Amino acid sequence: MTKPYMNPEPVPPASQLSVLPFAAAVDGLLRGESEIPSLRVTLHRAISRQGEGYLQQVCAYVQGEKADPRGAGRVFPVDEGIIGAAFGDRRIWRTKAYKTNPEFQIDLREAMPASGDKRAPSEVAWSYLAVPFLGPQDQVVLILYADCNELNFFANDDRLRCVVAMCRGFCCLFDWLEKNDPFPNLRNFPLQKGKPITGSDRTVYSKIQEAVDFIEPPRFKEVPSFNYEASAA
Repeated sequence: MTKPYMNPEPVPPASQLSVLPFAAAVDGLLRGESEIPSLRVTLHRAISRQGEGYLQQVCAYVQGEKADPRGAGRVFPVDEGIIGAAFGDRRIWRTKAYKTNPEFQIDLREAMPASGDKRAPSEVAWSYLAVPFLGPQDQVVLILYADCNELNFFANDDRLRCVVAMCRGFCCLFDWLEKNDPFPNLRNFPLQKGKPITGSDRTVYSKIQEAVDFIEPPRFKEVPSFNYEASAA
């Protein structure tokens, strides 16, 4: 039976369009001049539905020149995988560095059953990243998510710092938009805080994933939640 929180729910087009170009820019930075196997980038937001708090995928997965729309709107419990870890402790999470792929594969096969993941190892990405965007009261507003099949891709500290710098720029721009309201027909309608709903079938791979303590997550000063919609002037 499909769990009710897995059903996709509509995301305002304005909210999707607000993050898609940013996801594409992150994708372009990560690809550089080379092709990264199965790289995809998206963002999730914290939402409330009937007084309950969830994470929702805001936009399609950006994959190079493509944007796969199938993921947009999916709703997850707040402890779902690596995005759940980033939500729970408000830190950046990523896959650890490994010397060799065989070592990684051994730990992956041990980590999956421990986390409740029933997929085949061949279905799982080799590198994951989750970057939480914090709000004025330290609440998680957004989470940047990326994965790919290149070993140690997000374990590169310089690459991670570049991604987080882009996220900080995104925060600065939307703080300015929130404060100055330059577009009368666009509003960030507030989302109420809900009781966090847990119970994911897949938790973080604690054996192969780690929190990053030496880089602070990006932070909004003015944006408490992310829910941009077109409105009457």
